[in-house]
Amino acid sequence: MNFKQLEAFYWLSQIGNYRLTAEHLGLTQPAVSARIQSLESDLGKTLIDREASGFRLTDQGMEVAEFALQFLNLRETMNARLLDKKMTRLSLGLAGMLAFSWGPRLRDRLQSEFPETHFDIYAGSDVQLRRFVEAGTLDLAFTASGDRVAGPNFVTEFEVGWAAHPDVIAGQALPLTPEALRRLPLVLYPRTSPLFNPVADYIDEMRSHPAPRHYGNSLATICEMVRQGYGASALALAPLEQDIAAGRLVHIPVTETIAPLCVACTHVNRARKKQVGAVLALARDTARDWCAAHPTYSSFSDGV
Repeated sequence: MNFKQLEAFYWLSQIGNYRLTAEHLGLTQPAVSARIQSLESDLGKTLIDREASGFRLTDQGMEVAEFALQFLNLRETMNARLLDKKMTRLSLGLAGMLAFSWGPRLRDRLQSEFPETHFDIYAGSDVQLRRFVEAGTLDLAFTASGDRVAGPNFVTEFEVGWAAHPDVIAGQALPLTPEALRRLPLVLYPRTSPLFNPVADYIDEMRSHPAPRHYGNSLATICEMVRQGYGASALALAPLEQDIAAGRLVHIPVTETIAPLCVACTHVNRARKKQVGAVLALARDTARDWCAAHPTYSSFSDGV
């Protein structure tokens, strides 16, 4: 098994077409096919279901595609750190909520305080960031799940509430009960999100669905779907603060609340202790200052 085989297989798994994969990699279609077949031979596993009507991976193929992504990320990180001899690089993973809150301010302060360092920021779900951590891509990560690291053990707490376009709840008797919310069209997170289970339990999502259910794969997508009137959603309200204040959206009064979303540092690269420690200290100050300026739906604490 070699890297070229994994690279070809990963892009084929994403594109789903041999010809287009070959064009993407600058190869011929037979060369891509040969790499896939040799990978299957080396692993002793069938990775592509060739009896399916369209392109489809086998169960083993889906697992190999995930590992192939980790190899690609690890190679990219290695190349960036070894080839750029003039600049130091640090990679930060930010849960999606932070990309909408104190993340931009942290980026600006890092660039100002450490002009000789490149800071690569990865924003995504906890599941996505965990994969980057496992691949060795990230030097530190802030997520809503996982064990918090020692040191500057600060926590950013975001209020989770129900929001919707005013039309979605027109005529509803407020505050809404979980049963009343269940009867509304809803915008939900994917099952991999830390918010999926609390919300699913809240509205008893395992029962029948009396109204449409829509799904977004990121906080940005869900916020926009709420703005466009797809349905009500339970989410961290900080990104919608201006919309709610302006009356474009409604923070729905409910009879039962949902626990807040708590984001903390859950991974550090201990081999780069000095650099990471400086970033953590600056992140702590940045998070505290941002929460002080946005107290409506967020708060800061030094952790427990």
